[in-house]
Amino acid sequence: MRFDTDGDTSEAVLLRVLEGLRRSFPPPDVPDSTFDVLDAVLGPDHVPDEEEVPLLIMRMRGSLMELLPVVPPHDARKPDFAALIKKAHLLLETEPPGDYLGVRLHLRRMAVVGLGLVDLLAPLPAPHPCTHADR
Repeated sequence: MRFDTDGDTSEAVLLRVLEGLRRSFPPPDVPDSTFDVLDAVLGPDHVPDEEEVPLLIMRMRGSLMELLPVVPPHDARKPDFAALIKKAHLLLETEPPGDYLGVRLHLRRMAVVGLGLVDLLAPLPAPHPCTHADR
């Protein structure tokens, strides 16, 4: 990887170089169990019953606690990550409501935050324009 600085050694150039180096590292691994619990909570074909919800709450809490430490420190300061990290901590610290609807909403909120973290940690690659021919 080569960066042309045109003799400019300013902080802006240094930051561009660092960002380029960061992008060259592979994204952190997201555990398969996180995808499983996200599918169980957010999947269109599944509505958890009352007996499943406490287990899903525990699994989703575990997934959030696994995801938060893998956020690279330089990304944690970015606004998108910072907002999700703050929401995740708030949801982890909040006791789920006692009623079925409230606890399901709490579970879905945790899952939405988890999905947001996964999307930022391991974004889908942008499709290359030459690989998608109009048919």
